[in-house]
Amino acid sequence: MFQLDPPVEKVSRLDLKLLFERYYAAGLGRFRISITGDERSAEARGLSADVEEALLVAAERRTPEQLAAIRRQFLELAPELAGARKEIQKLRDGLPGYSTTLVMQEREPQDRRTTFLRNRGEFLEPREKVAAEMISLFPPLPEGTPRDRLSFARWLVSPQNPLTARVTMNRLWAAFFGRGLVRTTEDFGFQGEAPTHPDLLDWLATDFVRQGWSQKKMMRLIVTSAAYRQSARVTAEALQKDPENKLLSRSPRTRLDAEVVRDSVLKAAGLLSPKIGGPSVFPPQPPGITTEGAYGPLTWTVSQGEDRYRRGLYTFAKRTAPYAMFSTFDGPSGEACVARREVSNTPLQALTMLNDEVVVEAARHAGKSAAADPAPAEKKIAAMFRRCLSREPDAAEVALLLKYLETQKARIAAQEVDAVKIAGKGDGADIERAAWTLLFRALLNLDEFVTRS
Repeated sequence: MFQLDPPVEKVSRLDLKLLFERYYAAGLGRFRISITGDERSAEARGLSADVEEALLVAAERRTPEQLAAIRRQFLELAPELAGARKEIQKLRDGLPGYSTTLVMQEREPQDRRTTFLRNRGEFLEPREKVAAEMISLFPPLPEGTPRDRLSFARWLVSPQNPLTARVTMNRLWAAFFGRGLVRTTEDFGFQGEAPTHPDLLDWLATDFVRQGWSQKKMMRLIVTSAAYRQSARVTAEALQKDPENKLLSRSPRTRLDAEVVRDSVLKAAGLLSPKIGGPSVFPPQPPGITTEGAYGPLTWTVSQGEDRYRRGLYTFAKRTAPYAMFSTFDGPSGEACVARREVSNTPLQALTMLNDEVVVEAARHAGKSAAADPAPAEKKIAAMFRRCLSREPDAAEVALLLKYLETQKARIAAQEVDAVKIAGKGDGADIERAAWTLLFRALLNLDEFVTRS
């Protein structure tokens, strides 16, 4: 609100000049100017229009909504509540900010851009006018449907278009079996492989649509199927007839994805945070991974508290310097979309499971908990075994691990290895903590821990 000095009695013409010095284009679009001689305009109250309207109404005639608006305004302006408002604002300022991203908006129908084919690619020579339409290979859009993004989105999930459901179910199948019914999950075209079970893929796709596109229902269907629940043991006959397990003659044995390997380590140790949502976190990793990367260094300040043990999904990703543990276990770099991850088996993966800071910290936590537990060693070994491998150990496995535990205690007592270096600093019982730490780390390094079967 601007007050003219001196006031102008009569206005026949008002010229307004706007000066934009920061941006090349005007940052202000349409606007409106109102002129009034009302005496109340001398006081700019800063009240919203609904509050102003409510105050002009007699108290006995105000609606509940108007009373609530006046109450809110009082709480925001009353001097005696300034301290409480300051505390509330401090808490609000401490909340993490919402992430933002760029979006695209469809032009109005009357303002659609005309698209032309350019002569030999020359942008100054528009020739043939073209319009949005589906590729003739796919089912067409219904007659009379506008050719816009909304129609395309509806077409994608239409029961008359089986491709979307087929691709989705093939990727879901690959997540459980390590290989899709179409092996090239990223390519359903002529250069992709033919499905090993075409009828099964068709049935899954149509049932997916019948189930209301519920991935949870389809996951339950797959994991309760006989194909998924069969044994992973390989017979000589099955190996001869189906060496690559294309025909699902046995349950597949697939290594866990990079993020799941880390999550499993933290879960087995009792450290994994169940928190959902929020900004990215910075778990421990070797120094120099991000400070010496291309396109400028990134200071990797390790998160503390619960954020240190968040799921791998929330780990901060830098394309030029991905999280080291994920890269070791074939995690994508983020430089390109990857529909199918390749699986490798390298010595660096074994070294990571032995020496990575995340693994060492998890083993120390589990070792400390086991050392403080008064239960017999056999019961503690069985509990640790269940947490790592999700099954009960047999008698031979318990005996072998018990022997390993006693051997490590003897080595530590003889100072062949440094107990503090293994178990970290603690109050007393260094030998016990270190021995259990080594036992837990040994379980993490079993092939069965990183392999789903």
